[in-house]
Amino acid sequence: MYIERLVLRHFRNYKEATLEFAPGGAYISGANGSGKTNILESIYYLANHASFRTTRREELQTWNVSQSAVYARVMQRETGRQSELAIHLTPSGRRLFLNGKETRDVRRFTSEIAAVAFHPGTMNVIKGGPAGRRYLVDRGIFSLQPEFGQRSQHFQRALKQRNALLRRKTSGYTASLATWTEHFIEASIQLMLDRQAHVERLNRALKALVEILGKDVGLVLLQYQPAIFAKCDSSDEILAAWEDEKRLRERCFAESQRLQQAEAAMGQTLFGPQRDDFTIRFRGRESRGYASQGEQRLAAFLLIAALAIEIRQQRGHHPVILLDDVISELDARNRRVIFDFLKAHAFQVLITDVEARPQSHDLSALTSLRVCQVGGWADVQGGVDPDRTPHDL
Repeated sequence: MYIERLVLRHFRNYKEATLEFAPGGAYISGANGSGKTNILESIYYLANHASFRTTRREELQTWNVSQSAVYARVMQRETGRQSELAIHLTPSGRRLFLNGKETRDVRRFTSEIAAVAFHPGTMNVIKGGPAGRRYLVDRGIFSLQPEFGQRSQHFQRALKQRNALLRRKTSGYTASLATWTEHFIEASIQLMLDRQAHVERLNRALKALVEILGKDVGLVLLQYQPAIFAKCDSSDEILAAWEDEKRLRERCFAESQRLQQAEAAMGQTLFGPQRDDFTIRFRGRESRGYASQGEQRLAAFLLIAALAIEIRQQRGHHPVILLDDVISELDARNRRVIFDFLKAHAFQVLITDVEARPQSHDLSALTSLRVCQVGGWADVQGGVDPDRTPHDL
């Protein structure tokens, strides 16, 4: 699929803007702070119902407005079918519209659009703490299986309730804690199984990707490190737990018993997926400690590229590739790897940069757009048809 038109209304610093994209995508230039990234963020939010910059929905809306909206008209390459998608952001939440009609069917909505993003914050997946790596994996699972969002929410509710019990210790504490521990473990097992399956899928895609781009690129692999195995010295025991859900459950209960006193003292859950981590290996070595800056950038991009391939294979259409202010930071070799990947798979790509589009045959299929600020609002020049307005906003 590709986006033909994007409309923003009171999204970040856009009062109202209409953008038209070529099937190949767009090269969006402009000064820092002008609003380039906001365009990419709006597309990512439309596709994933989350931002790659913030967890606070209110930050996406223009200050002191009651409603914001993102609209896109998308074309399915394989069938030639058009769809109109919109998200309205309000103080009470978000509302989804598909072809002009409101819907609560997230799976149906997300089946029409997909997007992955490579941005400066992506580097934190390698350099930063485990939270960023958990986010990368969990958002990847959602991109492939929108129903994962409900399972993740179920886990978060169980964790929140169990933590509340550990802090308050009200009457009936022991029985209630036992009940919520059971709920928490069941939700944890499902989340861990989802993560392990996703890592296996992504690793297969990464291996295939290297075969296409050339083995000199270097193989990137993910390794899942559930917190419940932190004190387990036997790799055979870990493997057996993945193969038998009953053993996985027993391991979780054993950890809850081992940490019982510490949890009571600290008032929080000390085992479970919220403490998991992932190791990212490049050329056989842990990338955080051994890979160069350029290799880390390449490894981070390959993780996003592998996800894009999985989305195409599992969902049947091409996701939009969003590259935010990263091209200028890459050396010539890594830029070649990125453009070789894009040309090989015919994704629509949106690139932001502070500089106007360089003269390069790699970018010849992209529409040129320029973002500036006029009267405090972002304004887009080039590729815009302001006289045509979508009916469902």
